[in-house]
Amino acid sequence: MKALTMIAAAALSVCAAQAYAGDADVTTATSSNGATTTAQATSAPTQSAMPRAGDVVRTGKTREEVYQELIRAQKDGTMERLNALYGGG
Repeated sequence: MKALTMIAAAALSVCAAQAYAGDADVTTATSSNGATTTAQATSAPTQSAMPRAGDVVRTGKTREEVYQELIRAQKDGTMERLNALYGGG
């Protein structure tokens, strides 16, 4: 039973380590005598994890932009070519 508990704890530790692996900004270098040194950067992250109240995040297109693209495609013949290619219509 103890072995099963230790295996579960080790698996949980490995998963937790992988989850936080990308959080630290770590630099690894090799000195002239061949020893590897690791130093953590002291700079703060450039972006916060949570958006501020005034931030506007634009994803995708608006309905108006999509509609204008549809009208443009119908006028320049793109819709006809796509319908012929894919058998739509």
